[in-house]
Amino acid sequence: MRCFFVEYDSFQEIKPNIFVEEKTTKKQQDSLLKYVESAEKRLKTFWGSKNGQAKIIFCKNLNTYQKYAKTTEGAGFSIGTPLGSWIILNQDGLNVDVIAHEMCHDELMTKLGWWKTKQEIPTWFDEGLALMLDYRFVSSQDSIQRYIDYRTELSYLSPVPIPLNELNTQKDFFGQGELFTKIAYFTSAVEVSRRISLKGKKEIFRIINKTAKDGKFEF
Repeated sequence: MRCFFVEYDSFQEIKPNIFVEEKTTKKQQDSLLKYVESAEKRLKTFWGSKNGQAKIIFCKNLNTYQKYAKTTEGAGFSIGTPLGSWIILNQDGLNVDVIAHEMCHDELMTKLGWWKTKQEIPTWFDEGLALMLDYRFVSSQDSIQRYIDYRTELSYLSPVPIPLNELNTQKDFFGQGELFTKIAYFTSAVEVSRRISLKGKKEIFRIINKTAKDGKFEF
């Protein structure tokens, strides 16, 4: 995997575990560091701490992003393995929301371990949880209003949500076209935000902790 060798590729490490492609401007570097700091604060506010240690790789060129993320789609992409994790960003990913979103994926994997995350956590839960730290679509910090706003956004796209059992895998979630994926994102965000609005973040942590203990996800 190319990510393992980023230190030996055409990248510069501007801070521990933060790599930028050659010819990345000083302004872009400064923006990246600022957004990473803000994303970490957002992560700590939600989770209570930050334990994930994913390396961040900022790709100035789309071709480089494709080499690392194996896709040209999206502003950011997370890769998790038993031996390490990485957050790949392109120029569109140079903002706090994308970075916080990807950091949330890494934090969940760090809490549960790679194997349990891969085997037990459905994609809809992973993506819905990451959207709680991503304010691109819904910015309200009030849990009830956040749920209402996500439900409203979903209603613009589809009269009914996608059944969650049809969004369990990456292929289910991302493999059926751009509109389907967008509906899948909002369906997932509605489910996670609904649970938080009813019982608070502690309910999400209870589910995660129970999965860690019992090895089985139950929502």
